[in-house]
Amino acid sequence: MIPIAKPFIGPEEQAAVAEVLASGMLAAGPKVKAFEAVFAEYCASPDAVACSSGTAGLCIAVAALGLPRGSKVLTTPFSFIATANCVLYNDAVPVFGDVDPATFVLTAKTVRAALDADPEIKAVIPVHLYGQACEIREIAEIASARGVAVIEDCAQAHGATEEGVPVGAVGDLGVFSFYPTKNMMTGEGGMITGRNTALLDRCRLYLNHGAPQRYLHTELGFNYRMTSIAGALGLCQLARLPEWNRQRRANAETLNAGLKDLSWLAVPLERAGCEHVYHQYVLKVRDRARLQAHLQAAGVGSDVHYPRLITDQPLYQSLGYTSDTFPVARQLADEVLSLPVHPALSADDLQTIIAAVRSFTPAEEGVSA
Repeated sequence: MIPIAKPFIGPEEQAAVAEVLASGMLAAGPKVKAFEAVFAEYCASPDAVACSSGTAGLCIAVAALGLPRGSKVLTTPFSFIATANCVLYNDAVPVFGDVDPATFVLTAKTVRAALDADPEIKAVIPVHLYGQACEIREIAEIASARGVAVIEDCAQAHGATEEGVPVGAVGDLGVFSFYPTKNMMTGEGGMITGRNTALLDRCRLYLNHGAPQRYLHTELGFNYRMTSIAGALGLCQLARLPEWNRQRRANAETLNAGLKDLSWLAVPLERAGCEHVYHQYVLKVRDRARLQAHLQAAGVGSDVHYPRLITDQPLYQSLGYTSDTFPVARQLADEVLSLPVHPALSADDLQTIIAAVRSFTPAEEGVSA
């Protein structure tokens, strides 16, 4: 079976973890500080704050804004649930906008319309979904002009750029995840970047029990520190990331060339001026369930990211949300299918994937525009 994801743990990672274990410095030690420094440089951010997960990073980032209870935060319904849950954790109210059918993300046009229609929106969390930057520069300009904060959800976009600028360097804050299936991983872990150094300082305070120094607590904080083991893994993985992203892009080009002529699917679109890092290679297809079964029988893994909108989740339904005003996102939830694109794929693997997809006959032709 060709897996949909394949985390890499090499001898360097194993040696780095063994070094940490031997040192006895297991929590927030020098490896974490070193990882923060190199990741900040990689993202062109003035600082970086390591944390225990991407979800923790999002929660801290919203907390750092200091929004009044009940404030509204705009985001997308087509993402992993943590994108919206971080708003609920902070006694704020998620509001949602529909996404672009070709790029799957919030557009600057949608953000402008939402902010103009509802001045109670105090922050925006755009998602760089599947490894491609959204229109983050324009979104940040629109938000800044209205006094609205921007938190970039970069959980799937390590190394992605818009007009040469890395994601995580444009908004007030940006949050990355290092879950095992991401373009780089630390087992579990996250990182907060951004251009607002005052907010980054607040994030650092919040993740360590609100303590600017030991046993002095000035804020209600959390224990969301990154372990030294995760920091050591991150240093190794970040060094490999540029080559891994290059290989992901090359794999995506091969898949595009082998599939783009099929009328019953749409291959991923790379926005002009952007460098997509293909955390996921996502098709839009018809007859998805049968195609997945066909691929499984051919030894090709696949997955759906995401089969249900956030607003369709039972939690959000119980809070009164519906998906009636998000027709594009709802259609995408019925059509998207992720194929393997990770850097461990061989040339033979790629041809096996292409052949498996091409040998499928859908019950109906065409996909949504």
